[in-house]
Amino acid sequence: MKKRWQTSISLLVYILLLTYITDFDLKLLLDIRSFFVLLAGTFLLTLPFYHKDIEKEEYLHIYGAKAIEAGLIQVFLLSFVQLSENKSYEKLLADVIPCFRPILYAFCIRYILVNKDRKNYLPGKAAYEIEKISPENQIIAMPSYENCKSAGLTRRESEISLLICQGFSNKEISKTLFISETTVKKHVSNIFDKTGIRRREELIRHLSRLSSNE
Repeated sequence: MKKRWQTSISLLVYILLLTYITDFDLKLLLDIRSFFVLLAGTFLLTLPFYHKDIEKEEYLHIYGAKAIEAGLIQVFLLSFVQLSENKSYEKLLADVIPCFRPILYAFCIRYILVNKDRKNYLPGKAAYEIEKISPENQIIAMPSYENCKSAGLTRRESEISLLICQGFSNKEISKTLFISETTVKKHVSNIFDKTGIRRREELIRHLSRLSSNE
């Protein structure tokens, strides 16, 4: 994962490049009050998701998503206020355009906080790292996502099951899927109950037998 200060610099350079090419006054993008209102709104929207066991990366992921939501709400309300006033077309256009600044702030916040290397992660699929397969498991056919569904597992349970088969620990799974370690433990317990196994090492063999019996 790139350091966040590197991400911030690359984002700033890109914005400066765009303003230079378009001959745009960068100062028009700056509104301290609007920025702090966005931060306050994002904090309030994120607050219900906070709990003491939440992982830092999961919280930042939620914070980035809520920043976009807060920005959209702010843009809508600001634009609505301006459009509801009786103004000339030129005056209205000049007042409405700055209302879209919170969206830029929100995307910048999300980009900086949530910009991780996720090339091996796709929604609904597990992040495979073949080098984590133990030697004894290499002789067993690796279960597929469909095998997990055949075992009656949910989408999230299937993701976690496949990661367990790759040798991931609960902590590694939580970081990969952006969920807390407590949530991972609950899913693992549900997986054990549904599959009837007692140890993580048995899961790959259990799911592999499902594929061989189909």
